[in-house]
Amino acid sequence: MRKILCFILMMVYVTGFAAAKTAGEKKLQLSILAGINKVSGYGSEEDYIAGENDFPVMPSHRQSCLGISFAYSLTKKVVIELAGRYYSSTEVTLEDPSDQDTLEINTAKHYSVTANFIYRLSGKTFSPFLAVGIGIDNLSAKDETYTSEYGYEIEFLAPEKKTDLLFNLGGGIQYSFSYGFGILADVRYVIIFDNPSNIKSLNLMAGIFMKF
Repeated sequence: MRKILCFILMMVYVTGFAAAKTAGEKKLQLSILAGINKVSGYGSEEDYIAGENDFPVMPSHRQSCLGISFAYSLTKKVVIELAGRYYSSTEVTLEDPSDQDTLEINTAKHYSVTANFIYRLSGKTFSPFLAVGIGIDNLSAKDETYTSEYGYEIEFLAPEKKTDLLFNLGGGIQYSFSYGFGILADVRYVIIFDNPSNIKSLNLMAGIFMKF
């Protein structure tokens, strides 16, 4: 988290300096964000298969994430956005429902790219907005072998299909300083259409933006 805060402060200085030198009508917006992704648990104990799927339930967990987006204003209120987000790996504890054996693993890193429609509600200084969009999520997974608490070696194979469709819906608010530079908060509810279970998460981000 400390590295993320330092990154944001550095980008505030650099972006603010660049924005102060930008003049004229500003329809393009570059945003840089950081935050957390709260992933809901998924899977079911009913999916347990001894020797094949010993740890069928993925518990809820949090990931750090970084984002960047480019937006273009079609009108004062209607905006289209291309956004990319990177999600870090995090450690989770799985449990075998048959004997309560546990296993600590690292979730796979992944990144997403989305195309979004944004509607700005009102205001120049404070500007609330709504957002909806679709895109793809790509999993950076590889084969891994772990040892459980009871001493069993468990192999996790990377899925053959690593790219899935996603949908996101949310909103946020921007606060503009002079010269088209400011800060923003962004919340998105994300569904990744995966097999056998869809993955649902709440993405909470904050950052800076520059208009040019």
